[in-house]
Amino acid sequence: MRTLAKQLPLLARTLIAVTGVTFATWACAAPQTTAPAAPALNYSPSPGAEIIPRWNAFARSLIVSAKPNQQEALRALAYLSLAQHEASIEASRPDLSAPAGTGGSHSSAPSTEILQTEVEVSAPGHLDRAAQLRGAIAGASAEILAEMFKTSGQAVAAALQAEALASAAAGEVMAQYEAGLAEGRRVGARIVAAARTDNFDAVWDGVIPSGQGAWFSSIGRPPLLPALGKMQPFFMRTGADFRPGPPPAIGSNAYNAALAEIVAFSDHRTAAQDSSAKFWAMATGPLVAGYWNEVATALIAKYNLNEMRAAHVLALMNTAAMDGNIACHDAKYVYWLIRPSQADPNIKPAIGLPNHPSYPSNHACLSGTAALILANEFPAERAQLERQANDATESRYYAGLHYRFDGDAGLGIARNVAALALRVDRDLEGRLTLR
Repeated sequence: MRTLAKQLPLLARTLIAVTGVTFATWACAAPQTTAPAAPALNYSPSPGAEIIPRWNAFARSLIVSAKPNQQEALRALAYLSLAQHEASIEASRPDLSAPAGTGGSHSSAPSTEILQTEVEVSAPGHLDRAAQLRGAIAGASAEILAEMFKTSGQAVAAALQAEALASAAAGEVMAQYEAGLAEGRRVGARIVAAARTDNFDAVWDGVIPSGQGAWFSSIGRPPLLPALGKMQPFFMRTGADFRPGPPPAIGSNAYNAALAEIVAFSDHRTAAQDSSAKFWAMATGPLVAGYWNEVATALIAKYNLNEMRAAHVLALMNTAAMDGNIACHDAKYVYWLIRPSQADPNIKPAIGLPNHPSYPSNHACLSGTAALILANEFPAERAQLERQANDATESRYYAGLHYRFDGDAGLGIARNVAALALRVDRDLEGRLTLR
């Protein structure tokens, strides 16, 4: 399940056609390369996406109410969008047939059988792709969200029932909605099973190092997710694939200069810098992962992408961003670098201090990866997306949380992860599945 021919990682197999892509990064990046032209789409044009954005907005609302940490939120969105993408591909098959209520692991999911009498069923043999697609996305989404937000089962069931009612109101063939729902739930259940063995919650039995320059918990708690670097990635082979070299040695000229810059920001923080630090903190609400999910769905609407294309964009962005976070935590717990405000108590952070080491910056890894994937998908938006990623990265210097070399290393990870994800996506011609 986790590899393809033991060479390509977890994201797998064959094609749902996508447009040709170009990968380029900001300053100091590798030369620009262009993917070969993709074959023609094998499905008819359809209206702009509504179902995918709606389920993603619902997922963000669950993040707000459940209050997971940043990594938990990103993981939930990664598996959600991957399941939606695979379900949308499966729903394009003309031979979907499954009795209502089959598939999936949540037998309490509401049935749509009572709704079948409310619509005029088309002639035998009519293929209602819209109904199949709606059902598949709903089924897959419900399976993932019920797993990732275990206390939100009633809300997930209500969302699933609302989707069935919407299908009926749209005059869709309910038998084919049910077939899509069953297929989506099968896809979701398979991905849930994989998620349960991804090593996200691996128990860490190590020891926090001590000595000059070693990080320590300012709140006296165990570090946040020190084993996250061991999580099964989506594109990388391991979390160590893109591990950066060590940060500047404590007391070196490079380290002292980096620390002095953060002291200066702390001493002379402008109103604009303080505002940036607080905006990008995103410690509440849908968190940083939800922010980029919302950016993506806004671009999907702006460019009128259909459901299948929207599912592909979100799956590629969220899974790549999760890999960026895995790589970031791998390095954090190799180097255990002290935070600037721990090294110099005169630094007054503008926001709360995260409970994990400084190097590299999570904000740079996550935001940089998400921005590069979206820039590839929406090339006209590249400059704005890169500015957002750079703003997110620099906000952590203004806040007093990171050295500049933390951000540089994080953006380096982002470039490597995004390049790998885009290459795998191109080689697999856009079909991101977990089989």
